[in-house]
Amino acid sequence: MTDDSLNKDNDLGDFNHIKDTLTMLGITIAQIRTSLSDSNANVDTLSSAFAQIADHVLTIHDSAAAISSVEPKAQLELELIQAASTAAKAKVNNAVVDFQFFDRLDQRLGHVIKSLDDMSALIQNPDRLQDPVAWMELQSNLHDSYSMESERLMFASIMGGASIEEAIAIYHASSPDPADESEADDVEMF
Repeated sequence: MTDDSLNKDNDLGDFNHIKDTLTMLGITIAQIRTSLSDSNANVDTLSSAFAQIADHVLTIHDSAAAISSVEPKAQLELELIQAASTAAKAKVNNAVVDFQFFDRLDQRLGHVIKSLDDMSALIQNPDRLQDPVAWMELQSNLHDSYSMESERLMFASIMGGASIEEAIAIYHASSPDPADESEADDVEMF
């Protein structure tokens, strides 16, 4: 789309802020969905590769443990292989746990998509657009969709009048350490 066609398409005489808002919401939803879809494939590949590496490291460890040698130098080499494979397996396991950040990101962006979809549906319906009960229902459903307490606190802060910056500060203050977050929140992990 060229700048000229963009300007022609947006002739101020035909301006409809609701239609344009819905179009922009649709673009945002599509961008988030395609980004998540593209990222899911990469994270799945990485997770699978790390799981395979962990299995190979375990095989090396177990093989080294099964070998015994009367020669002290060879026995020392076997013990070094066992120690190195134990350390490598621990690092791989830590990396797999670190991939869980993507599950939290995927879940959060899923909430964004759902709220944008729901808001679009509400805006499209002229009977509900000016209905305060419909807006309160939308807000309640969005709040209830959050599984992480830190998300609910951020939502409540903004709904209570806090600025976005203040709500983000509240979110960070209430969030557990990312390493502990998988234990503290109800997030489904891969």
